[in-house]
Amino acid sequence: MPILKVQTAQNVQINYELGSVGLRLLAAILDLVVVILYIFIAQYLMGALANIHFFQEDLSILFFLVIILPILLYLPVAEYLWNGRTVGKYLLKLKVVRVDGTAPSLGDYILRWLLRTLDVKLGFLMIFFVPSTPSSQAQETFMIWTMVLMLVPLPVVGLVSMVRSGLNQRVGDRLAGTVVIKKKKLYSLADTLLRATEQDYTPVYKNVLKLRDKDIYIIKDALDNLETKRNYDYVNKLAEKAKAILEIDDETKPVALLQTLLRDYDYLAKKRDAVEQIK
Repeated sequence: MPILKVQTAQNVQINYELGSVGLRLLAAILDLVVVILYIFIAQYLMGALANIHFFQEDLSILFFLVIILPILLYLPVAEYLWNGRTVGKYLLKLKVVRVDGTAPSLGDYILRWLLRTLDVKLGFLMIFFVPSTPSSQAQETFMIWTMVLMLVPLPVVGLVSMVRSGLNQRVGDRLAGTVVIKKKKLYSLADTLLRATEQDYTPVYKNVLKLRDKDIYIIKDALDNLETKRNYDYVNKLAEKAKAILEIDDETKPVALLQTLLRDYDYLAKKRDAVEQIK
């Protein structure tokens, strides 16, 4: 399973599970369904707006505003306004981010969108052969070409690019410096501690999930390097900060406290993730 590893400014490594080719295709199909539904609704709106005197003079304006513009701009606008997501990506828990884990800029979204024609929709180029006259027959033909050639994902170039990329990037992603992630994946602390947390383990600090993933990685890194760096003052400060956040009032020694927090977090995070998967 491909993983994107990001090093934060605090020298904390965050791991992201990359969206698979299959999930990305499925998300594109879901977005296709959304746009097709919009087309049916837009047809109804056009019928109503066509009766307005302003639009009767030039139906091409109406057709452009109601049909063409929303379809063309759906992907970049949705991703920019919805933090890297479209409807399809949201339903499948996918998200566009930069390779350093930060949010893409508007320019990044636009660049990957423009190159989508090369990656996913080579048939889109044929849309320019559709008649441009505003007759009803031409509009219906245009809509058919739009749905079939512009919306249906045929990612021949994109598939080749993703297969050859270690980060599942299509050409647009490579040039824009973006990737599609599934979700942030905090590796099980059982893999990094000397022993796994038992299934019948009873957490000591049950509110430990108030800590962030970043906090847990910092604690783990500090404990891992305790013997070599002898950073006891730093460990003591981490313990005091954790006590303040979790409102802990006991005399447990700093190292023992932090080790317990790691085990508690591992156990409770697994239970939380299991519940979320069921939902």
